[in-house]
Amino acid sequence: MTQKNNTFSTSKVAIQSWLRPALTPVLMNRDYEVFRADLEKISEDLQGSGIEEQAIEYALENLGSGSDSQKQRNAEFAPIALRMELLRHLLGTPSFRSFSRSLASSDLLADFCRVRMLDGIRWTSKSTLERASKFFNSEQVAQLNEKLCEIVCDQDLSKQVDLKQAVDASICLVDSTCLEANIHFPVDWVLLRDVSLTLLKAIELIRSEDLLNRMPKSSKKLITKLNRLCIEMTHTRRKVDAKKQRKKILRRLKSLMASVARHAQRHRDLLEAKQPQTRWSPQQAARIIERIDQKLQQVPKVIKQAHERIIGERPVASKDKILSVHESDIHVLVRGKSGKEVEFGNALFISESAEGFILDYQLYQDAPPSEIKKLRESLERLESLDLKQSIDGVVADRGFSSEVMSSELEKASIKDFICPRNIDKLKERLEDPEFRDLQKRRGSTEARIAIIKNKIGANRCRAKGFNNRNLAVAWGVLSHNLWWIARKIRDQEDQRVKMAA
Repeated sequence: MTQKNNTFSTSKVAIQSWLRPALTPVLMNRDYEVFRADLEKISEDLQGSGIEEQAIEYALENLGSGSDSQKQRNAEFAPIALRMELLRHLLGTPSFRSFSRSLASSDLLADFCRVRMLDGIRWTSKSTLERASKFFNSEQVAQLNEKLCEIVCDQDLSKQVDLKQAVDASICLVDSTCLEANIHFPVDWVLLRDVSLTLLKAIELIRSEDLLNRMPKSSKKLITKLNRLCIEMTHTRRKVDAKKQRKKILRRLKSLMASVARHAQRHRDLLEAKQPQTRWSPQQAARIIERIDQKLQQVPKVIKQAHERIIGERPVASKDKILSVHESDIHVLVRGKSGKEVEFGNALFISESAEGFILDYQLYQDAPPSEIKKLRESLERLESLDLKQSIDGVVADRGFSSEVMSSELEKASIKDFICPRNIDKLKERLEDPEFRDLQKRRGSTEARIAIIKNKIGANRCRAKGFNNRNLAVAWGVLSHNLWWIARKIRDQEDQRVKMAA
């Protein structure tokens, strides 16, 4: 027995779906049945809401001017890429290798991604999955989120996804958190090791192509020397004259790093001059050169920071502090939580409805603004959407509380349910049953943030670079909202069965 997908078309290309075999029956497994029903519902919503068709339009826009065959290939791959990224974030598996194994070994997952055909499962290699992850940019995924938000918040359009009642967007529950970057704790002298190690590995890569420049020692011996100095630095804190020893070892590290930088510069110039003699393409060689140039620019900066803090014993301003030599767009966020006073990453703002549907989000590349400004910008973004409901109330913790914000909300005819900072005023506000119930509901917003983080990649986002982290957040929100709709429909069906019984 075979199944056939519905054929659909865009204004530019027509896509004929393929035949695929029926799924392998799975008996007496309630969890599997629920998961399968959710995936089937998400698949229906992608087609019924027009998100899949919109993704194809984006694929054609990204291609620009191309041949008809290129347009056809991009249009056919767009729904697959869309489903692959949604599924990867639904499962919370950021690793392409592990997701590749899961996708290739499951009929259900492969069928959802439309890579399961009569002759077998294809297009599941990790390189294909990596390509799918970058097939759309963060702005396009954000627009898909906005499109879905406008559909579920409209009583008529919400029928496209089988919702009996539109999502109530009149009350917004907001909160902000830190999306931690995947870096080690920023220790000053360790930054010297990171830069030196990257340069030494680049040198070793260039020398493997028989592009040799005179060095007193091989790159592997220099790596060994670097590691020994790092071990010595680690163990000095237990000695009586720890401060003096740390300064002495840092001077040796600085000398070694300067020597490594000189060797890296010579090998970089050699590669630039003799690239045709290597097995690398011009683009591959340019990437290695770019990597070396980036780290060479950081050499004086990390040396200065370590010298100021360890030898000079002077503090470095937070805005000038280097937290990671591999991630430039991260910041120190003072959280004040138990066991984690500060976190290193980007500020993430979330706004959800009272039912748990995420209405708005923002990941900040620069140093995050005040909570008041985050809320103000969020309300402006929501007003720009074509929502049939107006924002009637805002619920937030005391970090968002201020007289200025209360005044702005009052002028906009929006009820202020923000938790006050003043204890006496809080006790007074708690007398209001509506305020009390919404503040109790606000506790679940923390859980919503945890769900989003888990879909992105548990506690730390493994995506490298701000653009990739922003894209991961966009996919995480879209996958969450589609999953939320599927769960809502399941609850509606359970309620119908109970009423019938």
